[in-house]
Order: sequence, then C-alpha cells, then structure tokens
Amino acid sequence: MSEATERVVYEESTRTLRQQYELLDGLRGRAGTLLAAASLATAFLSAQALSRHQVVELVRGSPLLHPELNSLAWSAVGLFCFVVALTLIILIPWRWTFSHDPHLLIALHLDPGPPSSIDELYRNLSYWNGVHYQENGRKLQVMIALFVTACMALAAEMVLWLVLLGSK
Repeated sequence: MSEATERVVYEESTRTLRQQYELLDGLRGRAGTLLAAASLATAFLSAQALSRHQVVELVRGSPLLHPELNSLAWSAVGLFCFVVALTLIILIPWRWTFSHDPHLLIALHLDPGPPSSIDELYRNLSYWNGVHYQENGRKLQVMIALFVTACMALAAEMVLWLVLLGSK
C-alpha cells in the first residue's frame, strides 16, 4: 500500500477512537445528571408520600408520629439505591485506552535498529487503534446497558412514589 493509503487508514482509526472518547464523556455526563435527578426526585416525592402515611406510636406515654414504610416504600428506596449504585459504577474510573505510550513507540519504531518507515508506523498505529477500539467498545456496551437499566429503575421508583403519594 502507499503512504497515502496508510495515512487514511490511520486517520480513520484515530477518528473512531476520538468518537468513542466523546461517547464516553457524554455518557458519564448523563449518568451524573441522572444521579442528581434521582436524588432530587426521591427527596421530594418520598417526603411527600411518606408524610401521607404516618403511624402514631406511644413511646413512654407520649405519642410519636413516624412514617409507615410499607413494601412499596421499601421497594422505592431499594430502587433508588440501585440507581445510585449503577450510576456510580458508570462514573468511577475504568481502564480506557485512547492513545499510545510514547516510550513503547520509541522502543518499537526507533530502537534498537533503523527507524520504521512511515508506512509501517501508520500500519502499526492503525492496528493498535483497532485493538483499543474493540476493547473500549466492550466496556462502553456494558456502561450503556448500566445506564439504560438505571433509567428504567428510576422510572419504576418514581411510579412507586407516585402510587404511594396517590394512596391513603
């Protein structure tokens, strides 16, 4: 192949890694927003729903009012914890590869013998960009599935709080 062809392949492989990085960045931003929305919605709806379901208990002869946590309320709390756990898994640092180690490149292409040709360099970088793209892609698929699951869990949690809010 010609140097121009090798360069086009390299640039395309670099573009795909850049797009993956942008997708990851966007997914993490949405996960942070989902966590904030879940916290706010849970704080507001749970307070309203639980204030409607109060139980009076006598403690040392004095009446004590506290919320009744029935199975729906506990399920909603559990779903909130599940949403928090899933979004934190998305937000914690994972091992990603979007670039190449310069020391390794020097060792492979400059030392110990004559430097690699530009064609060989482009081909090698393109190959490893493809490997990194596939490894990153598997992790991104997991993270997207976690995000979708967290969104569904939040929706289910909100439904439970709204059912509690509407019942007496």
